[in-house]
Amino acid sequence: MGLTFKNPLGLAAGLDKNGECIDALGAMGFGSIEIGTVTPRPQPGNDKPRIFRLVDAEGLINRMGFNNHGVDNLVENVKKAHFDGVLGINIGKNKDTPVEHGKDDYLICMEKVYPYAGYIA
Repeated sequence: MGLTFKNPLGLAAGLDKNGECIDALGAMGFGSIEIGTVTPRPQPGNDKPRIFRLVDAEGLINRMGFNNHGVDNLVENVKKAHFDGVLGINIGKNKDTPVEHGKDDYLICMEKVYPYAGYIA
């Protein structure tokens, strides 16, 4: 893919769903940051509770439901960022988009984030 990572420490998608903290996360030393998951239109995600702790298994179940402010908002935030590492953008479909039209949501997001992403997931 021709990507050069400053270091092997990367942040996975989910923490910064809207690309609001890119520079702050970059200042923490991450060599790569993946933002999102972002959908074509804003959506609130699933009803709460949506994170469940599994004490015995020492794990969590995440049922957030892609809560985000939409791809246009994310792109505006990315344009303001100055992160010089590898920026990945995680994309998804809106909850109310029928499965048979899911590819359309992915294409909308891909076209909008492509100019700004080191990779798209």
